[in-house]
Amino acid sequence: MLQDCRSVDHDDLARLLGAGRVAIGGSLLVAPGAAASWAGPGATDPGVKMLTRAAGIRDLLLGVLLLRALEQGTPVRTLLQCGAVADGVDLVATLTTFRHLPRRTRLAAVGAAAGAVLTGCMLSQSLD
Repeated sequence: MLQDCRSVDHDDLARLLGAGRVAIGGSLLVAPGAAASWAGPGATDPGVKMLTRAAGIRDLLLGVLLLRALEQGTPVRTLLQCGAVADGVDLVATLTTFRHLPRRTRLAAVGAAAGAVLTGCMLSQSLD
């Protein structure tokens, strides 16, 4: 199984990570209440929507910059590391509020954040 992971093209995986950031960031920016509904009924609160948009623009920009750097063949390590740090903060924030999140979504939120951290860290070691 580990050998199968090694055969994955890291540029393609980075593109997928970038595209995911663009999609998630864009949805958080454009429709913050709906996109953040996984966090519970408070997602439609105006203050929560403002913070959701802030997280959305962060992910959208990180994704666009990563995709652009990959397309142009410029270094991506710093972008991947910045994304991993941002995802790490998301993971810690999710874990600190874990018991307050809806049961149906909290494990997915932890898994998504942890997966993004691990993927970003792994790619930052293999791509320049």
